[in-house]
Amino acid sequence: MKEKLNTNAQAVLDIVRATHNHPTALEIYDAVKQKRPRIGLASVYRILHQLVEKGYINELGRSDESCRYDGQTSRHDHAVCTTCGALLDVPTEIVLPQDVLQNAAQAAGITLKSHEIRLYGQCPSCHKASN
Repeated sequence: MKEKLNTNAQAVLDIVRATHNHPTALEIYDAVKQKRPRIGLASVYRILHQLVEKGYINELGRSDESCRYDGQTSRHDHAVCTTCGALLDVPTEIVLPQDVLQNAAQAAGITLKSHEIRLYGQCPSCHKASN
């Protein structure tokens, strides 16, 4: 059972779980500010880090500018629009044999803990706009 969160942390968690566009910290801050006007940006970053550490949310990316957050913590894959940068959940399970994953990890020199597949292409909106 997960611990009870303070009001600010719960507000941040609610925003991340309510959005399906994998928001950035700044987008989360803007949304949380509507409910908690006194919250600071540094607090949002700290809370996001804590929520990731505790397993409430997932962090997608590693740099502050490109890092996005996902309220869906079960293993799933993503599609990235190469035009607008949208990050979308893939609604079907992509299955790779464990030995293929292990061989790829070994070739990269890492010990496999988990994996995610990313598909790259144009989202429906960008594809429609380009035709």
